[in-house]
Amino acid sequence: MKKLVLIVLLAVCSVQMSVAQEAELKDGPVDFSVSVQSNHLWRGLVITDKPLVMVLTTFKLNESGSFTTGFWGGMSMSNDADGTHYKEINYYMQYAKNGFSIGLWDLFNTRGVAAPDVWDYDKETTGHLLDLRTSYNFGESFPLTLEADFLLFGSGDSQYDTNGDFEQRTSSYVQVSYPLVRNSKVNLSGYVGAGFSLNGDTHLYGDGDENFDIVNVGLTASKTLKLMDLNIPVSATTMWNPSTKIARVQLAVSLF
Repeated sequence: MKKLVLIVLLAVCSVQMSVAQEAELKDGPVDFSVSVQSNHLWRGLVITDKPLVMVLTTFKLNESGSFTTGFWGGMSMSNDADGTHYKEINYYMQYAKNGFSIGLWDLFNTRGVAAPDVWDYDKETTGHLLDLRTSYNFGESFPLTLEADFLLFGSGDSQYDTNGDFEQRTSSYVQVSYPLVRNSKVNLSGYVGAGFSLNGDTHLYGDGDENFDIVNVGLTASKTLKLMDLNIPVSATTMWNPSTKIARVQLAVSLF
């Protein structure tokens, strides 16, 4: 009888501890996600041709989560053909609500930089780029997304004028994207992006000959793989940059 009572007490305590643990687990202000890609494509540019791991850490700044800040980082798994190794860390702050978003990103990509200095914000030597990002989605009935992004600061997007004075080109990127196939086992979306400069003859995303180029045309097929109790989003993107005359295919897997 004593053994039976002890077993019952242990079972009750175990259930109570389990319930207490479940009660303690709730959505908090911090989250992070990890994904793997076969390469890194950005606005028609090939940032690295090697497979990489990317991590996004997000902090909610208000209860609804419309204000967020955080870190995005990526690192390739091996050196590129030119011997350089891709590593990047970005900081961001963003507001997003009712289909509209605006954010400021601090980009720090050290690939090919001999002695990167994360604290260097001198306009003529810094490895940072300040990127103002905006977008608007028109909603479920007409799910067109418009995007407009502007590089505001950084030696990586600079030039010298006729007097030899340093100035920012303010390379800009605009994109239109639309889901072509929705609510299917495999969905398909398409996009077209253009690059131009607000203060210069060329911009970052093209071949360096024009001030306006179509630089990013692509299709993305996406689906969700089911592995036991896990749902794993995967996508395959085919991208062309008509300005630089390159094309790539990218496989992306969101692990969690």
